[in-house]
Amino acid sequence: METTHNDRKSKRLKRIIYALLLLFIILIIAVIWVMRQKSETYAQNIQMKDELAQLMSEYESVRQENIQFQHDLTERDSIILANSAEIQKLIIDQADYRRIRRQLEMLRGITQDYVRRIDSLIIVNEELAIENEEIRREISVERERSRELARVNVQLDEKVAQASTLRAYGVNAFAQRVRGANVTETDKAVRADRIVVEFTLSENKIVPAGPRTVYVRIARPDGVIILAGEGDAYSFELGGERLQYTVKQDIVYDNTAQSIRMSWTKRDTRSPAMVGFYRVVIYTDHQEIGQTTFELK
Repeated sequence: METTHNDRKSKRLKRIIYALLLLFIILIIAVIWVMRQKSETYAQNIQMKDELAQLMSEYESVRQENIQFQHDLTERDSIILANSAEIQKLIIDQADYRRIRRQLEMLRGITQDYVRRIDSLIIVNEELAIENEEIRREISVERERSRELARVNVQLDEKVAQASTLRAYGVNAFAQRVRGANVTETDKAVRADRIVVEFTLSENKIVPAGPRTVYVRIARPDGVIILAGEGDAYSFELGGERLQYTVKQDIVYDNTAQSIRMSWTKRDTRSPAMVGFYRVVIYTDHQEIGQTTFELK
């Protein structure tokens, strides 16, 4: 009886030992599985951190290269940064791998759309730049046309002004000695009694025909104008000022070439004329039309 009792006790002990051994083996297997899971989770977290870092690095690089579009992409930047922060939190909290992976793929899609938007903006800007360059060229061409037209108009105005201006050509001036009816040409200052100015008034079909007054100013060698008389009665207007004249003559212009002879006679025959060069300038229609010089010795 005692032997049978001991056998049963021994068998029960063996079963307990086997059960404990099995439990130990199961525990070891569970520990290994948990460690493997943690190792896999850690590796996945490292991988997803690297993917997120690379994705954000690429995004930041693209953003910096296209900083001129920052204003147009502010909303998209906020979305990308918010998603990046959420993924980082999921990785830290060791959330479900598939959830984090979905978030990463969604963020990748957003960044790809970001790049496409930038490409579109670049294309639009390039098109605008081309259009602006074409507009600038057109404006430049139009400005050049305007300048050329202005130059042509100025030239036309000058030509019209020249065409509508009378000219004195063949101007000749000399001194004469007057002794009664005996009149001779001289270049000696002591013999000069009269100064004669001869010229031809040009033909011009544009200017109005009609009466005109021709004025002559003769300057002595010292620059003093020989005057017909004192006061405004012996002056004419030119460029807003009054000029004294030496001699004047009223004519009737008929648009054809006209020979004119004008002279000034010295009032005091006892005073000799000044030695040197005399300057003669002719005016009509409030403008200079010709000039010449002569010398008395």
